[in-house]
Amino acid sequence: MLSSVTFAPNSEQGIALRDVLPPRDKPWWRYSSMLSLNLLLLGCVVADMTNGYDGTMLNGLQIIPAWQTFFNKPTGSALGLITNGTRIGGVGALFVVNPLIERLGRRRPIAIGSAFMLLGIALQTAATNLPMFIIGRVIIGFGNTIQQCCCPILLSELAHPSQRAQITGIMNASGSLGQVLAAWITFGTAKMVATSWSWRLPSLLQALTSIFQFVMAFVMPESPRWLVYNNRNEEARQILAKYHADGDNESPLLHFEMMEIESTLEQEKLQCTTSWFEWFRTPANRHRFFVIISLGFMIQWCGNAIISYYLHLMLISMGITNTDTQLVVNGCVTINGLVWGVLFSTLIDRLGRRFLFLGGMAGMFVAFTLLTVFTGVNESHGFSMTGLSAGALSMIFIFNFFYKMASPTQDPYFMEISPYHLRSQTSVIKAFGDTGANLFSGFVNPIALDAIGWRYYIVWCCVLIGNFTTIYFFFPETKGLSLEEVTQMLDGKATLKEQALNEGDESSLKQPVVELEEHV
Repeated sequence: MLSSVTFAPNSEQGIALRDVLPPRDKPWWRYSSMLSLNLLLLGCVVADMTNGYDGTMLNGLQIIPAWQTFFNKPTGSALGLITNGTRIGGVGALFVVNPLIERLGRRRPIAIGSAFMLLGIALQTAATNLPMFIIGRVIIGFGNTIQQCCCPILLSELAHPSQRAQITGIMNASGSLGQVLAAWITFGTAKMVATSWSWRLPSLLQALTSIFQFVMAFVMPESPRWLVYNNRNEEARQILAKYHADGDNESPLLHFEMMEIESTLEQEKLQCTTSWFEWFRTPANRHRFFVIISLGFMIQWCGNAIISYYLHLMLISMGITNTDTQLVVNGCVTINGLVWGVLFSTLIDRLGRRFLFLGGMAGMFVAFTLLTVFTGVNESHGFSMTGLSAGALSMIFIFNFFYKMASPTQDPYFMEISPYHLRSQTSVIKAFGDTGANLFSGFVNPIALDAIGWRYYIVWCCVLIGNFTTIYFFFPETKGLSLEEVTQMLDGKATLKEQALNEGDESSLKQPVVELEEHV
């Protein structure tokens, strides 16, 4: 049974993360350990740039006449297949990514994903026909999905606990940076009217982030939690001491993290399995499964896919048909998204997850409703009312503001509500929701927009209402808690005791915070 209970951490469990975080009287970049760690984590942070770059690049390519001519002006299902090439590849990756993460760790699969992406980008750039272009995109999607599954896990398990949510949120916001780059690159290359490099060059430049991630995968530290789970505790301790405790082996934070990680993972080994059936064994895990798979769909089912991949069709429905104007709008929309994405990523811990999710969904609903009304009325007047076109365009920017309120929160939230032994599967489930949502949108959106135009927006207004309602009743708040504290909050202390007693293992009842009180 799912529950709409409002969760809160148990105040009787002893020392909590907030009690052992050292006071900081300087900005984080003035501390060498945090600066070094965050620079290394850029290898994960840029993971979403590929998604953002890809979607906006495809928007730009569809506006470039040379691309349209080279591929014989694809529309409808053909355009949907081009758009969904990466999603199709992503589906294939879902079958291999979980064992990769479990066996090889969180770091090495990033290099594997980058290698596949470089191969796909080479094929896409050198494409001589539509099938070759689509195959390249399928391989890009395969590699990108491996990265998208690994990077949030490594970020959440390796980032400094005081910055975990912000860093993981900024990874999502990096998609907007990719969108900005793609939008203005395609704006510039569109002027190269006499050559196919007007669309090949943007595709080639897509390789830069993959090259960077491939290199960084060999220098980033491994997840301390993966090391502990694989009985490499001393390596985990050294990483946490170096990057979380400023090199202080006697730091209370270091002792807390090691004690909590070791105790929690030991309990999980005794009480749980990594089988996919584990998601349905307890009420807490069933609740987690519902939240994860619904959120995977929600963030892609907000109407954002129309703006991300079919902006040119949306602009046409507003009466904005000039190519240069469309490219400029495409570029400005991406800058707008980057600014708000970074801002809201820094406010995740201050405002809380539920506030950002609910505020974002409510704001998107209002913006999309007004966009629908303005576009519908303007069409009935033959798109002669420039004020309504301007109003509809402004709603796209306002929609992006609220979308960036909700979307950076998803990656830290996925990792927070999942126990360690199910975290790699969480990435797969999240990717399944993301891929499924985008496959639907990629095939259905262009067909629906061609068939009924602006009336299709009404569907997404209704979906946003459903998203808001689901979040309100079923999504718990995780603000201010460590990964292990969120696990205890959702499972419940009594539940863990009951499971241990039923299995006849009373030793697993010890709480890490009790031992820490004696240790510190």
